[in-house]
Amino acid sequence: MLACDLLVAGVDGDAVVALAAESARTLPAPDANRRLAAVTAELGLPEPELPTAVALIAADTCERILDHSIPAEVGTHRLYVVGHEGSPLDDLLPTVAALVAHLEDDLGGRADEDLQTRLAALARIILNRLRAENSA
Repeated sequence: MLACDLLVAGVDGDAVVALAAESARTLPAPDANRRLAAVTAELGLPEPELPTAVALIAADTCERILDHSIPAEVGTHRLYVVGHEGSPLDDLLPTVAALVAHLEDDLGGRADEDLQTRLAALARIILNRLRAENSA
């Protein structure tokens, strides 16, 4: 999805185009990581530190949850990123885990309106915390 955003912004290098052509739903993580590394190299960007990467992924996921560009089921699972070592959001991992457990155990993997509401509230909390951290 990042590669598609880059294309829209006018960044159209070979690695960006190759990544944008892939499906975010079916591209295996190791292949995605290789392609993203190629994009990073192509753009001459240094690889971000883990806390920065976590914050970027969490923010992007939250924005996509709120604008409904990814299903709630996908967004819920993607928020597990908050639990990575060094994450500024690691205290939210129990909340994410509870949402995932509810989604999988109680709802059979299909988000209902209540889960979507709770997920949107969590997404707003995460974005507000990241914004506050960046302005501090």
